[in-house]
Amino acid sequence: MKQIFLLRHAKSDWSTMGQKDFDRPLAKRGVNDALLIAQHIQDMGYSIDMVFCSTAQRTKETFDLCADSFNFKIEKATYLEELYFGTVDTLVDLIKSLNEKFSSVLVVGHNPTMQFFLEELTGKTLNNFSTCGLAQICTENSWKNLSLKNCELKSFIKPKDLKF
Repeated sequence: MKQIFLLRHAKSDWSTMGQKDFDRPLAKRGVNDALLIAQHIQDMGYSIDMVFCSTAQRTKETFDLCADSFNFKIEKATYLEELYFGTVDTLVDLIKSLNEKFSSVLVVGHNPTMQFFLEELTGKTLNNFSTCGLAQICTENSWKNLSLKNCELKSFIKPKDLKF
């Protein structure tokens, strides 16, 4: 079985006028939400073999806060600018290119691509892929034979689900 984890970046800070979208850091709420998700990842015992992360500031910060919980070294992640404006096809190509020795991958990116990709893989409709939402998707296929609408959405968790 192969696992695909999709993590949308946490809430970003919009307080700096004129700041480029690409350079926006996480807001305080975003940091707190990422830490909640990181604790959930650790509690669930999730691990990953490969990471593709957008080069935007907020995605890198989100991954930085979650990497230890996945037991993954930050410097081993693959940072790709094309994930910033990427499409579902971009993500499909990335996943299909994975070495078969890997059993799990994490993609840290942006909406609407994250939501569209989840829906294309699973055939499920998601009302909202919230900031810092984490999806776990499973498939019995090899990476190169990844089949759309033929993967299982095992779980989808958002920070608000973890707050008491």
